[in-house]
Amino acid sequence: DYNQEFVEADVKDEEAHRHEAAFALADRHDAIIAFGARGAGEVGRPSFHAELADPYAEPNEEFMTPVDVCLRHVTVALLNGSADPSSGSIAAEDLAGEAGDGSLRDYWGEYIDNGGQIYWWNEITGEAQYTPPTKQLDTCLAYLRDRVGVPRDMSPGAAAQLRAHLNWAIDLLNGNAPL
Repeated sequence: DYNQEFVEADVKDEEAHRHEAAFALADRHDAIIAFGARGAGEVGRPSFHAELADPYAEPNEEFMTPVDVCLRHVTVALLNGSADPSSGSIAAEDLAGEAGDGSLRDYWGEYIDNGGQIYWWNEITGEAQYTPPTKQLDTCLAYLRDRVGVPRDMSPGAAAQLRAHLNWAIDLLNGNAPL
């Protein structure tokens, strides 16, 4: 049946994309940990007008080990699937509620725009954003998720799988049940 073949090919592609993303994490593990820890680090100077470009950002050394632990769980979930009971339960045990206290990074203030939406502004760089710049582990994973490059880092399918699994880990960090 044509539809069954299509579904089977889709499942195989999903698994291949998950494995490609896991390989990319393992292959460049140390560099990716440091890159992710930039999410809780200091913004780079000079700053760039492109929101996601920050080549001079410094990683927060305190977050290197926690980011490492998160990415190891993400890698296992990519290999086994996040629906795998062992992936979810062990990761949930390690990561649940570990996002952080929500304190803002230095030099950031919370403001409300004319439309009533909350935004954050950096008094040093002048950067504004609508996502709170916190010193949290989930912020590190979101920083990495938002900067996965296609095709520089991996294929579009693998990047989609990595982003989905990073969101899975962020949910666990924030105390939400696994997918």
